[in-house]
Amino acid sequence: MTGTVTLNPCIDRTCCIDGFTVGGMNRIISDRRDISGKGINVSLALKELGEPVLTSGFLYSGSRSLFLEGLKNSFLDYRAVEVDGYLRENIKLWDKRSDITTEVNQKGAFVPEDKVEAFISLFSSFVGTLDTVVLSGSVPEGVRRDIYRVLIERANEKGVKCILDGEGDLLLSGLEARPFLIKPNEYEFISAFAPKDGSLEEIAKRAKEIVRSGMTTMVSVTLGRRGALLTDGKDTYFASPPEMEVKCTQGAGDSVVAGFSLAMAEGKTMADMLRYGVAAASGTLMREGTEMCRKEDFMRILPQVKVKSL
Repeated sequence: MTGTVTLNPCIDRTCCIDGFTVGGMNRIISDRRDISGKGINVSLALKELGEPVLTSGFLYSGSRSLFLEGLKNSFLDYRAVEVDGYLRENIKLWDKRSDITTEVNQKGAFVPEDKVEAFISLFSSFVGTLDTVVLSGSVPEGVRRDIYRVLIERANEKGVKCILDGEGDLLLSGLEARPFLIKPNEYEFISAFAPKDGSLEEIAKRAKEIVRSGMTTMVSVTLGRRGALLTDGKDTYFASPPEMEVKCTQGAGDSVVAGFSLAMAEGKTMADMLRYGVAAASGTLMREGTEMCRKEDFMRILPQVKVKSL
């Protein structure tokens, strides 16, 4: 079974407009709200794909009923430490005309140290029941910046594979504990590891160097519309999504992680891991708001994803 950790859950409000005007009037065509957070998105995608999943994180008391009702409607099992405060709300302005999304994200409410330690204890109590655990997203104020390193160390003690999808010091600190796989997006990867340029060749070269240094077993970098790559330091694969109408880009990277997790659970090859990830992301791109891929779309798209060796 796969587990996910979401330490900074949120409500994603996705507003669709047709032509964004800076400093002018912008009328909303459609508007939806979804319970979200990167780990929750991974859980939702895995649930849609038929993979058992355990979801964990913080539960904000001021939004308790709203949050739990949303998870209940999605049939997610949530293990949480309750804290004071309210869910943050992230606004996603998707310009249909230019196909550009502008994000305005709130910070998470402050989490005191004793609640952070309580979550570490909670995580330690269930992580041994998992095969893989996904640690992803930002953390609220008060949470120690080495939190992912601490959680990866606890998972490693139980022989559980960790997928880390973070940025900045959360990513770099987490790497100190040697997760199984990291999945930054292009911006996060370039910011953290400074390849010579943003070309596919340079990114692949730098990703292989990271694996060969012993910091992780695999590196995947998602490259937006270009696709994604995956390397174990020896073999490197690249895949791009098939042509389709994109309705929203939110959650696509999280769906890649869900696809990886599913492939790992099924014992697939590394090339198939990438194929699963890109197919799951493509299925999510077809959905509005933070709505994740569906099994029927995933199965239809999967044969269309072409993986090549770099």
